[in-house]
Amino acid sequence: MNESLLHLYELQKIDSQLDELIENRGELPQRVDDLRQMVIEQRARLLDADTHVAEVEKRSGEVHVEIAELREKVEKYKAQQFDVKTTREYDAITFQLEDGQKRLARHVDESARLGLELEQTRTEATSMREDLAEMETDLAQQEVTLKSLMAETEEDEKQLLKKRAATLKLVRPNHIGMYDRVRPAKNGIAVVPVRNGVCGGCFNAIPRQLVLELKKGDKHAVCEYCGRIVVGEVISLAVDGEPQPVPAQVAHNEEEEESE
Repeated sequence: MNESLLHLYELQKIDSQLDELIENRGELPQRVDDLRQMVIEQRARLLDADTHVAEVEKRSGEVHVEIAELREKVEKYKAQQFDVKTTREYDAITFQLEDGQKRLARHVDESARLGLELEQTRTEATSMREDLAEMETDLAQQEVTLKSLMAETEEDEKQLLKKRAATLKLVRPNHIGMYDRVRPAKNGIAVVPVRNGVCGGCFNAIPRQLVLELKKGDKHAVCEYCGRIVVGEVISLAVDGEPQPVPAQVAHNEEEEESE
């Protein structure tokens, strides 16, 4: 019997048990990962909103200072109009006054726009903060549930991973390479035995000559229908043991049900 193929079949059994452990956890691990990503993204959006609020507040404060300064200048120019003695001086003061009034009007408009923008951004930031709090609460609850679930199977998974590492060392590299190529494409089942002349993966008949060649367990084949690695039944018996016979009473009951 080919020892590498024997351990390859053992590897398949171990991986199937690991897959079952993971499957029994359901969608919770993915749900937790998704929630973590959502929290990270929401925190980033909230940070951007808070930064924008700070920038608008700063600019709004600057504009208010500039408005106060422009109003002071406009009032000064108005007062100076009554003190000029020549037309040239009057025209110069009038030009400065009109320019100051235009700048003042633009700043007042900007101040109003910044006020609206600041109110809207603060509202959005508050809403984001509330959403983030809900997300973080949900994440914390889901993480507790996941931790409890993981604890139930942690020891089993640890032992299986330890057994897998030891078994992997006993499999030839070419067999591992073939296994790693087939397994992802076949829902985790890459190695199957011949049982009653059919492929243990797709249950299609295997040519009799090939069944005889696999019988000793010293070679493998690739199923022409499903592409899985097929090994002789002798290998599966060495790993799984002899199948348990159906108790006579059970068989008798089944016959009675069929007759009814």
